[in-house]
Amino acid sequence: MDYFELTHGGGAHEDNEDAVWSWPSDEGLIFAVADGIGAEGGGSVASAFALSVFGREIIEAPPRLSLVNRLRRAVQVANSELYQKALTVPDLRNMGTTLTATAIVGTSLVTAHVGDCRLWLLRDKRLTQLTKDHTWVWAHLPGADTLERTRGHARRYSLPRCLGHELVVSIDMLSMELHSWDVLVHTSDGVHTALAEDDIQDVLEAHPPEAACHALVRRAREEESQDDVSVQIAAVGQLPESGSRSWWRWGR
Repeated sequence: MDYFELTHGGGAHEDNEDAVWSWPSDEGLIFAVADGIGAEGGGSVASAFALSVFGREIIEAPPRLSLVNRLRRAVQVANSELYQKALTVPDLRNMGTTLTATAIVGTSLVTAHVGDCRLWLLRDKRLTQLTKDHTWVWAHLPGADTLERTRGHARRYSLPRCLGHELVVSIDMLSMELHSWDVLVHTSDGVHTALAEDDIQDVLEAHPPEAACHALVRRAREEESQDDVSVQIAAVGQLPESGSRSWWRWGR
């Protein structure tokens, strides 16, 4: 597996409110993206803090926990600690963040998802969005997930579900088996609100992960994306026999 990640500021705020995190190990790879919300720098604090807690919980998780429970627990702890932090720091009172985390271990994939970052799968020349956006538009306007319908909508960025706003958050969990040559992609909304799905697929089919990350960020900037942009790409090669290790390379 070939992996690369890239985040780039450039939205309407001074700080990059996106954050990315990845943890390679002998067993596989876990990677996550977060997009923060909040005034006075609260968004950048929220995304970085949530990923820091998530990473700590993943690394220190009890070995007995399944991969699904490990990810769910890490996201829930990140949410509760962010919620408590927002209560104790007045300037950060309304901060929050999205968080989408994916683990690839052997031939298995598990994702924990809250918010409107996305996990995509490119398989057999078909790009599929695997996660659901937790936005007002997605919930109330059927079919409005397309770029044309959401662009310019007054509630395009309304996010009813995110980390940090409630003590307990509902987490979407996804589990699936990987195929050889699958490509898994995380994007923050600064990418997929600026680029059509066909444009994203064209880049993924034309480039390996590192070049594709740079190309997607560049194209989103060229489309005058009003948000920070982040991309994480894991390209699976020929899957190994059971028990094989060290079958990927990692970059950022």
